Amino acid sequence: MPWESAQDFVGRALAAYPTVHPVVEQFRAVGVSRPVELTDANDRTFVLAVIGAWAAQIGEDALPPGITDLRDALRSEQV
Repeated sequence: MPWESAQDFVGRALAAYPTVHPVVEQFRAVGVSRPVELTDANDRTFVLAVIGAWAAQIGEDALPPGITDLRDALRSEQV
């Protein structure tokens, strides 16, 4: 995922949650050097909720590069 997209996600996640969610800390810790590993089901649910609200606000086609791929990968893991 491009750095700008990750930063956009972090901003959305911070706005959606009253405190810093562990997922935000994970994104900050890895930067662009390696992928974030979302092994906790609650973390995956949080990311999907943030992306879902984001898509509802701006439209699926307007999501930044990599965000739809992240959402789709997380959805496929839930099956």
